[in-house]
Amino acid sequence: MKPVDLLKGLCAIVLALAFLLWLYGTFTNQPDFVTAAMWLGDVLVMLPAYLIPTITAWLVKSPRLKTIALLNILGGWLLIPWIIAMGMAIKRDDLRAQD
Repeated sequence: MKPVDLLKGLCAIVLALAFLLWLYGTFTNQPDFVTAAMWLGDVLVMLPAYLIPTITAWLVKSPRLKTIALLNILGGWLLIPWIIAMGMAIKRDDLRAQD
C-alpha cells in the first residue's frame, strides 16, 4: 500500500471522527464535543497548509528534502522561515542554463 493511500485513509477517518463528534455534541447538547470536533477540523485544514513546503519538496523529489522538512517543522510557524523553506522546495537546480 502506498503512503499516499494511507494518508488519504487517515484523513478520511479523522474527518469522519470530527463529523461524528460534532453530531453527537450537537444533538446531546454537549458543547465540549462540538469544540473537539472543530479542533479536529482545524487540524485537518491547517496541518497540510503548514507543511506545504515539505510536501512540495517531497513531490518534486528535492535533494534538500531533509533540510526543508527540518526548517519547516522547527521554524515554519514563523512567516520568514516558511517562505525560505517554500523557496528551497521549488528551487530547481536541474534547470540551470548549460555553459
